[in-house]
Amino acid sequence: MRPRPLVLLALLAFALVPAAAQAKSYTISNLLGSKLGKLTASTSLDVLLPQSLPLDYDGRVYASVSGGKSSWTASFGGAPNCGANACFLADITARKGAKHFNRHPVKLRGGVAGFFNPTSCGGSCAPPSIEFKVDNVLYEIQARVAQKGKTERQLLVAAANSALAHGPR
Repeated sequence: MRPRPLVLLALLAFALVPAAAQAKSYTISNLLGSKLGKLTASTSLDVLLPQSLPLDYDGRVYASVSGGKSSWTASFGGAPNCGANACFLADITARKGAKHFNRHPVKLRGGVAGFFNPTSCGGSCAPPSIEFKVDNVLYEIQARVAQKGKTERQLLVAAANSALAHGPR
């Protein structure tokens, strides 16, 4: 019996598809290294960071930071100087006086109100995010997160609670 062309084509297509990335937990301070000191020196705002993030990625992570008087950002990508959706892994930001955009309320550590948005897709997909406000500073964690048995919401609530628990860096 000869193999059917459609079956052969399906097998070939399956063989060429790369394996899905494995989720891995990354320690934020390790990813930032000496850039953490640069970040805290560049801003007067508290730098609240989770201890770790379970990213939907298993490879080298590149970090960059920027900060100023009324905001700061720590960005993480799967390539150096990542500026595209394909290599985006996470952004953690703080903006003084900003208003939240996320719609779904969540309760965080110490009675802090948080707001969550799940992954959303239109022309392109936006990763899930969580926002919370401390002393008129809006903090946001936006990340491609994954961990077996946990939802995006659970993972980002845990990340926000971790940032709140560990306080300013």
